[in-house]
Amino acid sequence: MIAAILTVVISSIIDNNRFITTEYKVVSDKVLKKCRIAFLSDLHCNSFGTDNERLIDAVKKAGPDIIVMGGDMVTSRAGEINEHRLDIPVKLVEALKEYKVFYGIGNHEYRMYLYREDFEDSFDLLMDKLTSKGVNIMRNNSEYLDEYNIDIQGLEIERDYYKRGTKVNMAPEYVRKLTGERDESHFRILMAHNPEYFDIYSKEADLVLSGHYHGGIGRLPVLGGAVSPRLRLFPVYDGGKYEKNGSVMIVSKGLGSHTIPIRVFNPCELCIIDVEHS
Repeated sequence: MIAAILTVVISSIIDNNRFITTEYKVVSDKVLKKCRIAFLSDLHCNSFGTDNERLIDAVKKAGPDIIVMGGDMVTSRAGEINEHRLDIPVKLVEALKEYKVFYGIGNHEYRMYLYREDFEDSFDLLMDKLTSKGVNIMRNNSEYLDEYNIDIQGLEIERDYYKRGTKVNMAPEYVRKLTGERDESHFRILMAHNPEYFDIYSKEADLVLSGHYHGGIGRLPVLGGAVSPRLRLFPVYDGGKYEKNGSVMIVSKGLGSHTIPIRVFNPCELCIIDVEHS
């Protein structure tokens, strides 16, 4: 028993303080030319070296065309949010200012927005700081990259879809009501933080970028991620590449942790995605 506990503690300390780079390729005849995406998600105010210098170096080494930040770059815990912690993702994008950055809304940013009695103006402050650095905030809006024929669409879903316990069903038309009709001739990337609803997302996008599950907290051989943020065992979309209805979803294992600060045999992850013409 003592050996098992030590293994969990040591693995968690190591895996919370290191990251791996995972590369993916997605092909489509809609894409005019290759677009390399650095996908960062669920940083939760973590830092790899001083001001995230190791993460910054890895992103620059990959040479992306754009950077997508998939949400939960901060941790919204009442009484712990302050300007120093908000500045962690801000300093990160400032160091990557030569790239076009798209920032999605995760459940932690949304909680800061929703519960202002606990977080006061923290959400507005974070958004203002990011916008001042040239970051594109994606809150159910989209941007067309004509060079690649790619639409990047943000998705901000309500708090109910993140609640622990029973799963809240998502109506088939819910995403479309938030994002509008898609142009089928464009390759659409949907920034959707919670991967649980891929069956709905898959009908609205060619590529879905998600996070939220942190790789399942701990990972086991064959079985994969052990526990989801809903505290469900062995979530289906724990991390990696999935396909459905002609759509691809890539789920980041995240770059940090929060309430349960455990990552067992589950290093943090930077995703590099090449979207190419088929």
